Amino acid sequence: MTSGLSGTPDADRTPPKVAFIANGPVGGAAGERGDRIARALGPRARSTQWFRTGGRIGSAIRIARGVREQRPDVTYLVDIAAAPLAAWLIAGAPGKLIVDTGDAPRDFIRLVSKNPVKRVAASLLERVGYGRADRIVVRGSFHKKDLEGRGFTDVQVIPDGVDLELFQPLDAPEIRHGLGLDGVFVVGIQGNFTWYPALGGGLGWEAVTALKYLQDLLVHVVLIGEGPGIPELRSLASHQGDSERLHTIGRVSLESLPAYLSMCDAFLLTQTNDPSSWIRTTGKLPGYLAIGRPILASDVGTASELLPDEMLVTYDGEWDLGYPQRLAERIRQLYEDPSRMDRGAALIPLSRQFDYDEVAREAAAVVLQVAE
Repeated sequence: MTSGLSGTPDADRTPPKVAFIANGPVGGAAGERGDRIARALGPRARSTQWFRTGGRIGSAIRIARGVREQRPDVTYLVDIAAAPLAAWLIAGAPGKLIVDTGDAPRDFIRLVSKNPVKRVAASLLERVGYGRADRIVVRGSFHKKDLEGRGFTDVQVIPDGVDLELFQPLDAPEIRHGLGLDGVFVVGIQGNFTWYPALGGGLGWEAVTALKYLQDLLVHVVLIGEGPGIPELRSLASHQGDSERLHTIGRVSLESLPAYLSMCDAFLLTQTNDPSSWIRTTGKLPGYLAIGRPILASDVGTASELLPDEMLVTYDGEWDLGYPQRLAERIRQLYEDPSRMDRGAALIPLSRQFDYDEVAREAAAVVLQVAE
């Protein structure tokens, strides 16, 4: 736990106690969102932050003890997940509840798993979490429409955020040189590289597979992040004979991330064409926009609303085996386009709607509304 207790009660009113529970560690995306909102609240609330570290059960019990002791007026769950929701329930469900999420667990589990227990658990998680919430905060308009269509009320859109002071295009020749990428076209992906056997792939599969259609070009793929999919992607690249054109960076600090992103010539943002992906939003898109490089994205979800048609690639169904070849054709077009940097720079103004300062202020206002 880190405590953000701030402010002192004035003569007329005691600031509400607010507990932020992030489904992730300190420094993770969920933790950052909670921290930003807590800071935006400032002395108007007495904020405490809790983070999930380790297993679900242990985290839920540990957080529940602290929440029970604090007895917050408002509990703010950053991401709808088992551990944060269980912690609030175990603590006795004190005060009001806000659920802030950019995912659809029920639809996602249906896509990647046939396990009936997991499917029931995901449906129950949504039913309890959304059903008990006094306010639901979602990251995109498609999610709001879906939840309202299912009868949930008090749904508000507050998008993902990006620190625009930190995320700016930089010159990063030393990083490119250190990775042996001088003179090549770099296609980058940042994220947690999962792998789903039921689908036969995961994040990055489309990029590595696309390389086999680009043998005549100096195109390399850079993966920034960790995850169980990394060994699978390395194996796929080796099988294709493209090992030397796949570079895995591992996780980098948030402060270093803009420099690593800036070394890329283009970014990929791929989501399957199914209900969970139309709903899911990602902090990667605002970050990519702020760096000002062309983005090749599947024509799904928030990206389909924001990006120009020339950067959208059709994705057919839940797992499109033809997508990598279509993606390769678009990479080839960018490779041969001398104006590509200008096209990327034109995206930077789109990032302003995701300015974390404004996003946090909007979410803080929701907290105070619910507290009152």
